Amino acid sequence: MIAETQSENSPRHLLQKWIGDLPYQLLLLEKVHLPEGFSFDYGPESLAALEARLLEHHDSVQESEKRTEFVESAMAYLGEVLLGVAGGAWGWNTRPVGDLPGQPVVCPDPDLELSPVAPMLLISYALRVRTGTAFAEETERLRQAVTARQQVIPGWQPVKEHTPHVDPKLPLLEDPVLTAWLAGRKEALSGWAEDAFAGAWRWNFHPDTLDWLEAVVKQRFATVEEFDAAWDEPFVQGACWYLGEVIRRNKGAVWQYIPFDPDAEPWALGSRENVWTEVPFVDQPDKRVGGAAIPLGCLRELLLDEEVDGERQGGLRDELFWFRASSYAHVGALLTRMGMVSQEKADGVLARYADFAHDELPPHEVPDVLEEFGVAISAHADDVNDLEGSYTRILEEAAALTDGAVTITDVRLHGGEYGETLEFARNGILVTQETEHQSHRYLDHLAIMEFIGHVDPDPGDDTGRFYLVQFVYLREANYDSYYVFATPEQATVLEKELGLDLR
Repeated sequence: MIAETQSENSPRHLLQKWIGDLPYQLLLLEKVHLPEGFSFDYGPESLAALEARLLEHHDSVQESEKRTEFVESAMAYLGEVLLGVAGGAWGWNTRPVGDLPGQPVVCPDPDLELSPVAPMLLISYALRVRTGTAFAEETERLRQAVTARQQVIPGWQPVKEHTPHVDPKLPLLEDPVLTAWLAGRKEALSGWAEDAFAGAWRWNFHPDTLDWLEAVVKQRFATVEEFDAAWDEPFVQGACWYLGEVIRRNKGAVWQYIPFDPDAEPWALGSRENVWTEVPFVDQPDKRVGGAAIPLGCLRELLLDEEVDGERQGGLRDELFWFRASSYAHVGALLTRMGMVSQEKADGVLARYADFAHDELPPHEVPDVLEEFGVAISAHADDVNDLEGSYTRILEEAAALTDGAVTITDVRLHGGEYGETLEFARNGILVTQETEHQSHRYLDHLAIMEFIGHVDPDPGDDTGRFYLVQFVYLREANYDSYYVFATPEQATVLEKELGLDLR
């Protein structure tokens, strides 16, 4: 019996190829064709700017290849936005278009009983009529269909089929092999740094430190063959972990691991032939078109002799370019998913910061966003007007996060030149905390680290507690201290998916 094979021009193969190319097309649109300020949030409102850019590009660019490239990437984004409105999935229309054997189409949720929408034809129409409203009109047509269905069946919502490597999804469950590897690498960090850099290096996870790592890898290995022979040795494994941690902590990626699956098809995930099998990698499954990288492969590529246009390709720091940093929208979705905030609360915060809800957040701004969503408090690092008043605010705001499990009253700072003894009542019981102040304008952050534990609920009442939030410092500045209130399970997810270190 001969196995059935798909023709390269079969509708199924062409659709699979289009869907497989979607992440590349979307990245090309974002990184090359659209201006930096474009709201790349897959919302219908962003289509007006996309249509305007298409009209401008069509008028200013004469090369047909560049026009085609832009149109194809715009088709990907336009289609995903329409699917977000009407649900459904990508399909393939077999009617030839010029030299092309058909074209991708958006097939709305079957319950809407609508015909497929061809993004290519919609773009052609927009370029012909030049009203700047063609995309908005099509979106409104789909919205009206959804509204009509909801009037018949209250609560009905269109269902969008998951687009692989484009739509967010939950990370894989952590494999025991990965858990053990991460723990071992973290424990061996000090010894690894001593061996690699003779102790003359600070592992602060700043992106600039990747230049040091790149230099020492090239010093250790002259060829790819030498590197391959040492891939499982402590130095290379430590370098893999450090590179992955820089990506994770600066961009909010997660460590992933796919074990060998004897039943996997050749070249599929889990098979021996697939490069993602049985190797730790960092990924962003919970972000649209998030980045992914195998640190071992990134280090190996440093030793390749490949050049493009006579120049060596980028180094380790360039790996960060492909990863999408956290945003207000991403943090809000994560907190809602874990039940740390209500959907109403998340929507309110995102509405307040709508102008930059999808802008990328550097790692030191993520804790501030947690405070905006009401799951964290902060202690000001710069000067304050009133020490006692500032300590009162910190304690009362922390107690408010416990939902009544802890009450704080009678906060008082006294003794010494600037007030060295802090007293307050926790659920009516007096608590005393010694502090040390260099002036009457700066808080004692070490003392805050000690007394914040008194605001933790009693173990039998609530498993939540306050965690000190550690993050990568990207510039010289006074950084506030942040404490997030979370259960151990929630803290684990925040660490893994936001690139934080909670202590």
